[in-house]
Amino acid sequence: MSVHLQAVEAAERRRLAIPKPVQQAAAVRDAVARAQRLATPDRPPLPGNAAGVERAIADYALQMQQAALTRTAAAQFADDAEQAYAEAVAGAVPGWIAGMGKEFQALTTAVGQAAEELPDDVRTDRITWTDTAVTTPFQRAEAAAVQLDQLVADRNTIARAGGHDGGQDNALYAIAYLPEPTVEEVMAGRWKELAPLLAEWRDLKHQPVARWVHLVRAEPITLSLATPGQVRERAEQVQAWRDAEVTRLHGGRLSSALSRVQRSLAA
Repeated sequence: MSVHLQAVEAAERRRLAIPKPVQQAAAVRDAVARAQRLATPDRPPLPGNAAGVERAIADYALQMQQAALTRTAAAQFADDAEQAYAEAVAGAVPGWIAGMGKEFQALTTAVGQAAEELPDDVRTDRITWTDTAVTTPFQRAEAAAVQLDQLVADRNTIARAGGHDGGQDNALYAIAYLPEPTVEEVMAGRWKELAPLLAEWRDLKHQPVARWVHLVRAEPITLSLATPGQVRERAEQVQAWRDAEVTRLHGGRLSSALSRVQRSLAA
């Protein structure tokens, strides 16, 4: 199954509207596909006389030829039809991802509300499972986290039809972003606060509930679904933080470091 068809199925699963251009492109693609699969007509019964046989053979030959030519001709349109469908689906990706935002925000809010009643460390091997004051909010957070993981999986399926998110950390940037680096924040050493947040997110890869709780508790992080293009922008923004921090640390005197950081962020 193509990534574009998978994206449409994910959108339907999320009860997102299928735009008219996608519907029209799908109808065109299906029409071409039907023509490509056109069956050869069944052979007519053998007539009882020679003249009838000749006519039957001639008519049947035309039918066979017409079917074969139709399949061949349809194949000439197949690539164009698939390309038009792919472009229509890719064009719908930003709207579909935006349409998932309301549910995403509701679920992250639910995790945040449960997190207020949870201890600092909510990894499953650190939870006191006999304490209902902990397990009850944990179960609420877990229910929301499961739905979030399903929603993000559908978001990722949809996003693949519009481009690739990129590297490993981009799984984070698909759902969250850091504040934009400024000269003042960089010079204040803010990256030392932000970098551990990313590291902990990576460390919690196999702890889905703790991972979501970590994200909703991390105030510098804003949770928001992103299109593939936005993911790349968010990744570039984090790289700008890293580059500026390296520049600050190796900039020498304060005035020199300030000047270097300004140039780094302007690049």
